[in-house]
Amino acid sequence: MRKRFVACCAVVCALKTLAVSAESPQGEPAKKWPMVQVSKKTLKTLRSVRTSDISDALDSMGLQEHYQMDTAMRPLYTGIRFAGIAHTAQYDVIDKRIEPMSYEEFDKRQYGGKDPLWHEAGEWGGPDQVLVIDAKRTAAGILGSANTMSGRIKGVVGYVIDGTIRDSYECIIQKTPGFCTVRSPAHPMGRIGPVSNNQPITCAGVKIRPGDAIVADDDGVIVVPQEMADEVATRAYRIQAKDRVARRKSYEKLGLPLDETVELSESADP
Repeated sequence: MRKRFVACCAVVCALKTLAVSAESPQGEPAKKWPMVQVSKKTLKTLRSVRTSDISDALDSMGLQEHYQMDTAMRPLYTGIRFAGIAHTAQYDVIDKRIEPMSYEEFDKRQYGGKDPLWHEAGEWGGPDQVLVIDAKRTAAGILGSANTMSGRIKGVVGYVIDGTIRDSYECIIQKTPGFCTVRSPAHPMGRIGPVSNNQPITCAGVKIRPGDAIVADDDGVIVVPQEMADEVATRAYRIQAKDRVARRKSYEKLGLPLDETVELSESADP
């Protein structure tokens, strides 16, 4: 009983902290925060539920509308689902004109040389990582068919950018797990420049810190604060389990073939 009381107190305290954080005005200096690693078990649970289940779980904790990204954030194609740990990057508009040059010079400078035309905010890529980028919703394609494949080779499970993913056709046939707010053919060079790497950012209206969980499916992208990941995952699992029982009964009445969305678990908890 005492353990349950202590756990409840911890949840309430974390909720109060998150509510204050969510209401803080933007533009304040970045503050350090206690990193709480999302466990493999919790991440597995988050991968088994829908964003709608997570949204309902957050609602039940008094956190409506704090962690769902803007509805402009859409998948490259239907059927994308992922859950992983946020690695963040931020860029800002620079509008720096690129002077005419020979193709040979351009080829040397586009990604390298003494004065490169473009460089990313920093190193990224690792197991279970979701790259989350604030690119100010610009038509400047930081992500494309090549670097998203390189990231996946390193273990990246998803991409979320308030901005552009270009090379759309290639990204789609490569099954790139990407969400973006803009589709454009433009390269980022001369248009935007790096601000920070793996620091707190705001992406599509939601504040995100490195280490937070990111979950995405056809309904959109939702952030699960690292401090609350265990509780949110448990509630979301229970919400989905109840829904599966009800939907399975409807399947049976309609004579529909059962699918993975109505498979039942032996346990009420993850």
